[in-house]
Amino acid sequence: MASTFESLVTIIFFTLLVQGHGQCQLKDLTVSTSKTPRQIQDVQEWQVMFVNNCKCNLKDIIVSCKGFQSLEDVDPNVFAPIGNDKFIVNGGLPIEPFASVIFLYADPQHFVFKPVSHDMVCVST
Repeated sequence: MASTFESLVTIIFFTLLVQGHGQCQLKDLTVSTSKTPRQIQDVQEWQVMFVNNCKCNLKDIIVSCKGFQSLEDVDPNVFAPIGNDKFIVNGGLPIEPFASVIFLYADPQHFVFKPVSHDMVCVST
């Protein structure tokens, strides 16, 4: 009886693991940066877009960006430093499947934003 129970628990655990954590990877979060037509204090403005290409919500998204700075204020609810050239996206709140979060910054330099980690939330329907 105990081995049957242990087998059932193991099967349930692996089923949940496959349904959830195996679905979204870092590559499912795409980051694009493009120039806008605006200049801020004679400095180029850039638009950064984070797109969730997974069928699950992505939350607690952390990206790295060495030396990031902006002459233009960046909404900390959208993109905020958390230390060591790492930043949290969307205040840690989920980005829904196939949705995006956008922010603007102004700097002569084009920065590269590299996804480091995220959590996901899959809701079964």
